[in-house]
Amino acid sequence: MKKLRKYASVLTVIISVLVLSACEKTEQKVMYIKPSEFTEETREVLELFDDEVQFFDIVLDETVKSETITVWVYRDGIWEENGKTSGPVDALERRIAIRLTENSYELYSMDESGHVKYTYPELNVSFDNSVAIIGSRVEGETQLVLNEETPIWMKIGSETSSMENYNVTEDFRTMDCNAGVVITLTVSDEIVE
Repeated sequence: MKKLRKYASVLTVIISVLVLSACEKTEQKVMYIKPSEFTEETREVLELFDDEVQFFDIVLDETVKSETITVWVYRDGIWEENGKTSGPVDALERRIAIRLTENSYELYSMDESGHVKYTYPELNVSFDNSVAIIGSRVEGETQLVLNEETPIWMKIGSETSSMENYNVTEDFRTMDCNAGVVITLTVSDEIVE
């Protein structure tokens, strides 16, 4: 009987350790970006902008100290940084809105305290010689990894009518194109000025 109690006690301790370990793992927050969800009425209003404006919700954890949103353009056969917005993370959960037209880019960062607008008026990328143009953006919850660039929206043009169906999560620098705009998000555990 004493042996049975001893085994029961040991088994109880093992089960407790396993349960607590599982709880710790499930409590870890996964960092992600996903398209914002709106009411039907709001979606109808947003359709007036014909996919020029996209809203994304971002959820981060305490390891993130700063973030960078970068605009890349494809001109003259190379991808170049056309502008970026960097700074410390003030809120672990917030919304951004991106407005992308052929010649300009606007970023709105929103949280409980209000919003900030950043404008890049000159993208200087032309899709005039593109026979085919595709766009892709984050469609579902996409995990963010510290210090890794995550493409969130792209518009790619090609001189040929047969284009592969590219996914925004692919490496845009390897795509066969003649024009393009890609917006990326990078979260960092270091402070970026």
